Amino acid sequence: MSKEREFIKSFFEFSIGQWIAALISFITTPITTWLIIPEEFGKASMFTLAFNLLLNVALLGADQSFVRMFYEKEEDKRRDLLWNALIPSLTLGFVVFILIGIFWKQLSFVLFGDYSHFLPIFLLGITIIIGTIERFATLVVRMKQRGIAFSTLRVVNGLSNAVFTILYALLVSRTFYAVIVGLFFSHVASLLLAIFLEKDMWVGKFKINTGLVKEIIKYGLPFVPTFLITWLFQSFDKLALRNYSDFTEIGLYSAAFKVVAIMNLIQTGFTTFWTPVSYESYENDPESTGLFEKVSLFISASMFVLGMLIIVFKDVIFLLLAKSYRSAAQISPFLILMPIMYTTSEVSVVGINFKKKTFWHMLIAAISAGCNIVGNVLLVPLYGAKAAAFTTGVSYIVFFCMRTFISKKLYPVNYHLGKFFSATAVFVIVAFINTFVGNVVWQISSALIGLILILLVYNNEVRYVFDLVVDALKRVKNKVVNKA
Repeated sequence: MSKEREFIKSFFEFSIGQWIAALISFITTPITTWLIIPEEFGKASMFTLAFNLLLNVALLGADQSFVRMFYEKEEDKRRDLLWNALIPSLTLGFVVFILIGIFWKQLSFVLFGDYSHFLPIFLLGITIIIGTIERFATLVVRMKQRGIAFSTLRVVNGLSNAVFTILYALLVSRTFYAVIVGLFFSHVASLLLAIFLEKDMWVGKFKINTGLVKEIIKYGLPFVPTFLITWLFQSFDKLALRNYSDFTEIGLYSAAFKVVAIMNLIQTGFTTFWTPVSYESYENDPESTGLFEKVSLFISASMFVLGMLIIVFKDVIFLLLAKSYRSAAQISPFLILMPIMYTTSEVSVVGINFKKKTFWHMLIAAISAGCNIVGNVLLVPLYGAKAAAFTTGVSYIVFFCMRTFISKKLYPVNYHLGKFFSATAVFVIVAFINTFVGNVVWQISSALIGLILILLVYNNEVRYVFDLVVDALKRVKNKVVNKA
């Protein structure tokens, strides 16, 4: 099997779970919107915001150290690496849990607007501890490049989230509690399955090495302020809406995010697959950059085409949601730039990680966050959720540019940026028309023209994928004929 086919096969194994999870999300999102009003959806979004912040604080960057050091350790030393990375994170996770318990009333008011929600705050603390262990458990499966196993984890996570959310809404109450309960049980299910799949890494003797713990913290700690700034970068849109608007507007914005989450899941699937592959490739042959060049072309082509297709059909997609959510259709176009820019930059950022110049991540996140904060403060009071989406999209373009240009200085690779920025310009114009121009004919026409232009920009990559699909179909057909 050629390297290209082996690469695509591996990517498919890692991604199939994300695609199924995306399908589950696509099916359950409309059901959720019919069960839970936008205001309650907005409160659930604030819970998720707090969870992501506190989880990244608890992790101490040790998960990044685990990923970076995994291939540097011999197989019989990887259990020691796992526990030496997990214990500092888990310790801090319990500290966070205690602090949440002490200040639960204040946190309840900040997130939900009143002081009475003890249960979701308690679940927030428990989910952080579970989420910390789950992060490492899933990383073990990921770093061992068990694509099908990892895909199974994603499916179980998405399915359990959907089932528990819907059951709680139907049987208990149609409030934001349903979303929180679904999130909690999805993490529990993922954790138990991930440990079961790699139980040999979890069961057995291990040695705590003070020197290794210090090395893990030294490498990972610079990621913490970077994560905090990145969280601010990724979350300030919702914080601005919380300050300048209401929970209903946040709910509409979050519903738009749910549709864009189809791409976010693919983003997660690719990133999960790409991280171990990129590190292994670099360790084996640091001078070879062909893989990074090819992957950047194909992933950018795929993301732009998929993003444009979502814009083309956005009004049809949002018809599936409850009537109170349909105005979110015009919020979504600029949000699509988020997974496009992030996913593509995961390829072009490799130089920073390979050379262990992780301090650059902090500067990149700080400048991108600054752009996002200024844009949201100036525009959200005037234009609401549409302005938040616009600012987020533009900030992610800045994020991509900084990641890529700094990485290229450290590890030169031809990422064919002429193609990428041509497609970006087309996408921004189409997103602007579909957000701020109310004429549906203009919106659909611009999206179709944009799709054609992007297909022309990436015509070689599109042809290659098309030929692969045709070849695969022929082989399937021949097998069927031969069996007959």
